[in-house]
Amino acid sequence: MTHSKVMLTNGALPSVQLDRHCAAHPFTQQLDIVFPTSDELQKALTSLKPTYCKRRCTLSEFLDFASKSPGGNITALPSTSDSCVDTWCIDPRGVLTLCVSKSLYEQLGLIGKRLPFKGCPDSCTAVIRIPVRQETESVAVRAKQKAALKLWDELRETGPGEWEVLYCQADVQPGTSESHEGPWMIVQPQIRHSTDIIIPVPALAPLPEESTEDWDEYIGDLFEWVGMAYLGAQRLKANDRVNPYVAVYEVPAPSYIGDVTRITWTAFLHQSFIKDALDTVTSYLASATNNHTFVAMTRHGCCTSPIGAVPLSSAPDTPLDTARDPPLRAPAIDAEDSSCFIFAPGQNGNFVLAESIGRCDARWG
Repeated sequence: MTHSKVMLTNGALPSVQLDRHCAAHPFTQQLDIVFPTSDELQKALTSLKPTYCKRRCTLSEFLDFASKSPGGNITALPSTSDSCVDTWCIDPRGVLTLCVSKSLYEQLGLIGKRLPFKGCPDSCTAVIRIPVRQETESVAVRAKQKAALKLWDELRETGPGEWEVLYCQADVQPGTSESHEGPWMIVQPQIRHSTDIIIPVPALAPLPEESTEDWDEYIGDLFEWVGMAYLGAQRLKANDRVNPYVAVYEVPAPSYIGDVTRITWTAFLHQSFIKDALDTVTSYLASATNNHTFVAMTRHGCCTSPIGAVPLSSAPDTPLDTARDPPLRAPAIDAEDSSCFIFAPGQNGNFVLAESIGRCDARWG
């Protein structure tokens, strides 16, 4: 049975927390946004054109390519069509992280760290970290790392073969001289409209200093509505006539009947796109005059990546902390890694954030 850990936080716009959240989560596989229908917001969001690149090669070949990338700005991981057994990723700090089984760990002969989780899948039991840039290691250490990766490539020749690698390059667009390694993929959004929906009017008051029971219950009901809206649940329809003995659900009050739009991007999404989407949403809400306006935004992490979040620096000009290692976690296709924001209107509108991770993730200890 899978157990999740949930953290709930709230704040007000503008917030540095939003930018730091994007920077800390480099691996996203899906972004969902739901809101009371607005042609203005839909047009602004669908004008965003997230891209990523796909390439089939050995890990040795890709590490060589990444080490020569301008600015060292590549973020990469294997396609989810590859198994979570013996996997890897490259995060924006310029670090290649291997998550391997006990047998492969012993064959590679590199120094790593054992995963501390009990009761989690034992397909990946150790983590090995390798700097992407060659000049950061001695010649002897680099030679040993290259030999180990070449051995892994050779072992895969009789099995799954070359990797299908998904990667993004910050500040590099299709058609530029740096993007010759393609092909580049432009992610198209899926747009769905629902009519005659019972829509809540969120009251995102700050967390009370004393008793939080009522606040917790109300916020929980709002997130339940958001989840049902993403699914297009029949229970939210104004004309729903379900037998109350079969299913009981009430939309948080106050509420009204209106139309809802859901936009979804599903692919390997770079963190710069997530920030652009956040900025688009908060800019729209800053000028909103209708107190019925709100936006919910959910980021789904790539759970097959050995890294869920990277450490951040306290210095604003260097957001990534290269001195600390990311929290350990065991990659799994069915693992949990999501963040859901609900934003209220206004230049200083409140927001609430619910984050959920799996139990085989050391992000919160």
